[in-house]
Order: sequence, then C-alpha cells, then structure tokens
Amino acid sequence: MTEQVDRGDQPPRSKGIDRRTLLRAGGVLGATGALGAVGAPAHGIGRPDNWLYPGDEGYDGAVAGFNTTVTRRPEAVVLARDAQDVQKAVRYAGRHDLPVCVMATGHQASVSFDGGILVSTAEMDRIRVDERSSSVRIGPGAQWGPIAEAAAPHGLAGLAGSSVSVGAVGYTLGGGLSPTFGRLHGYAADHVSRFEIVTADGELRVATPERAQDLFWAARGGKGNFGIVTSLDFGLFPVRTLYAGAILYPAEAASDVLPFWRDWAAAAPESVTTSAAFMRTPPDAPLPEDVRGRLVVSVRVSFVGDAAEGAGIVAPLRGVAPVLLDTVDEMPFTNWDLIHSDPEGPIPAHERTGLLCELPDEAIETMIGLAGSASDSPMDLVEVRQLGGALAREPEVPSAVGHRDAAFTFFTIGVVPPEQAEGVRDYGALLIEAMEPWSTGGAYVNFLSGDEADPADVRRAYTPEVYERLVSVKSDVDSRNMFRLTHNIPPG
Repeated sequence: MTEQVDRGDQPPRSKGIDRRTLLRAGGVLGATGALGAVGAPAHGIGRPDNWLYPGDEGYDGAVAGFNTTVTRRPEAVVLARDAQDVQKAVRYAGRHDLPVCVMATGHQASVSFDGGILVSTAEMDRIRVDERSSSVRIGPGAQWGPIAEAAAPHGLAGLAGSSVSVGAVGYTLGGGLSPTFGRLHGYAADHVSRFEIVTADGELRVATPERAQDLFWAARGGKGNFGIVTSLDFGLFPVRTLYAGAILYPAEAASDVLPFWRDWAAAAPESVTTSAAFMRTPPDAPLPEDVRGRLVVSVRVSFVGDAAEGAGIVAPLRGVAPVLLDTVDEMPFTNWDLIHSDPEGPIPAHERTGLLCELPDEAIETMIGLAGSASDSPMDLVEVRQLGGALAREPEVPSAVGHRDAAFTFFTIGVVPPEQAEGVRDYGALLIEAMEPWSTGGAYVNFLSGDEADPADVRRAYTPEVYERLVSVKSDVDSRNMFRLTHNIPPG
C-alpha cells in the first residue's frame, strides 16, 4: 500500500513545445438566487484560522472556480483540513439555517450564489493506493492527475475525467464519464465501494453496498445533494498504456468525416472510447500553420490494448479525409489528458448539453449546418461522445446514474467575454433545440451548466423513477435542503 499527498511534489510535467504542448494548444476545449446573509460566525473568543470572510486575503482565490461565468460570494469560506472541519462548518450552517456549497478544484461548482457557507476541500487531497485490492482511497480534494501518477507505478489506472485538474470526488458523484475506457468499464460511480460523508445533521457517516444503502445509491449519481464526501474508495484497472489521441481534419470535410466516424464507432469494440467535435483552435497556438486559428473536426480516440491492434482499428479514420494533425499513438496512461487537451486555466465558458438516442444523417447535417465551416457559429466546441458498452449496463451495485440507454452526449461550449455572452448563450440554446428530434429528453448531470440549474433542468438528468427515489433520500437526510447550492434535487 502506498500513500501520497498532493502538495506540489508531483513530477514536473513537460514544458517544451513537444507532442504534449502541441496537443494541448490544439485542443483548447475538450466540458440560484440571493441568500440572506448573517453576521460573521460566532466562535467565541478569536476566529478560526481556516475561515475566510469577504475582504480577507485569500478569499477571492478560494471562491474562484474553473468557469469564471459562475460567481460565488459566500459569507464565509471554510478551508477544511479534515472531516472534523467539515462537520464544524455544517453544524454551524445548521444552527443558522444557512445553505452550504462544497468546492474542491472548482470544476464541479457550476451554480452562482450569494451568501451561505462555502466549504473548500482542496487541502483534503490524500491519495492511498492499495495494490492488493486494485483500489484507491482519496480525499475530496484529490485531482485526477496526482491519482494517475500514484496508481501508475502499480500498473493501475482509474476512470479519469478529461483533465488532470478535475477533482475525482465531484466528478464521480456526478457519474464520471471517462474518455479513456468508459465504454469498457462504465461510469466511475459504478466502481465506488465506500465513502464517508458529512450529512446535514453534521454527522460523519459511512456508506457502502451493505451500510446506509439508500445514501450509497443516491450519492453515486446525485452529485452533492446529500452531504459532503470526505473520503472515497473506488476500483482501479490494470492499464499501463493507451493507444490514444486526436485526429484533426478541416471543418470543410465534416460531411465525409462525421458519418464515417459514426459508423466506425458503432462497429468498434468496447475497448474503444471515442468522440467527435467541431473545435476552434487558437490563432497563436504552437501548431502547424494550417491548423492555427481555424475550425476543425477533431476525432478523439482511446483504445485499451495492444498498440498494433489499436493502429489497425484506427487506420480507416486516417483515410477518410485530409488530415491536418494526427496525434493518435501509444502513450503512457498518465498522458491520457492529451486525448481532449482541455484548457488549463480559468475560462469564461457558456455550456449547454443534452443526450441523443441516435445520430442519423439528418442529425449530422443539422450539426454541420449550425456549427460547421459555412455557419456563423460563435461556439468553440460542439461535440458528440459515443456512449454504449459498459456505460449502458447497470452495475453490480445499482446507482442513481441516469439514462444509460442514451447513445451519445451532445455538448457545446462558447468561451467569450461578458459583452458577448448573450449571443453565445442563445446560440447554445439554438443548437440544443435543433437536435431535439434525436434527443432522449435527458441530460448528463455533470455536463449541466449554470444556465441549466432550475429543478426542471436537473430532473432531466434522471428517469422519473430514479428522480423520485432521489427526492425520497434527500427528504430523509437533508429535509431543510442545506445542500442546495448545486444542481439541486429539492426534498419532497
């Protein structure tokens, strides 16, 4: 068993203009109302050294998240160092009838708010890999990059998100759709075996398949509606390398590439996880001249298995249209983030999402018309991700992850300054509406944006039966809706 604490002591990542830099630059994009404020917390003499208030040094950094369009102005930030700090914050909020938000890396905190208490779990980033059981126990601040680095020496890997900086706990509580081998093993939530959670009464509870079963079911897929997870155990898989990366084509070739990719993906084995997207590359990116600053079609591929076999599977994609850049190759799993090459820094992103039951030629033509080279699309990314495989199957221990029958996710992002936000938001809504004929009517909860935070929007992420059960569990563990500063499931 090994233990690692992320305190900036990870091996340095490559800084040069190499394959990693080219990939990241070329893949610049991959994914409630006001509250009554009260006075500063009354803790007796003095103030806790891990509580921050507006105006304090460090407050602005603590409330800042990955998406700068989401704003948080809590009356206090608790820099939690352990589960006891989380309990103290929740108990204080309970005494004063205040809502609570939890944030680790800022990727999952997607609802704007004023007032309340923000519990930052970024410092709770312990990682313990157990090679004997092929599992890992993590704190709520652990990010996927350090987790992958800790597991790699054992030849193991987890169902990581698209970015090294995504917090694994928040990602997993929302399901966890991995671009590495999700179709082979399902959602990350399917492989959770235990977690510790502070519920609205301030108690630290343990949930497993045998203990607190309703809570164990609900939190895996119900996001942060049921408490603050302080420890999470999940399974790892024997993976050392991937045959993975992206192939970039001119956007003008979309009418050839996208139908071919759809048919190729349908025939691919479950060891292939893939997506395709219209993507706008930055004009100043360290990329070949014919790639910089243009709209491209990016086909992302991840294959688990022998590299020669992977090359044979991917080969047809290399001949369907002129290729601008091809980075699909064998890579150590720790480089998996290069598949999507998500941006590293905070961005002002406006997102919309849905689920598709099919992707017929008419749907592809609609995408091309609204997002392709002849369109006036202001979006930086318009993407479809293939689902199916293990993602479509119920896990051995059921969870609240919804809509496993969907065939694709549909996801769009526009990154613009505030003065252009309205136009981008409207265009994102137009794209979602245009794809409605092929929609399941559902959504993947981790992809919901701040513009999709109404309870009716959240309800779309679940089947009616699952949603009603989630409401029942919420009523049992958080009847006053303390944990509402998220994509909220109100109690009944």
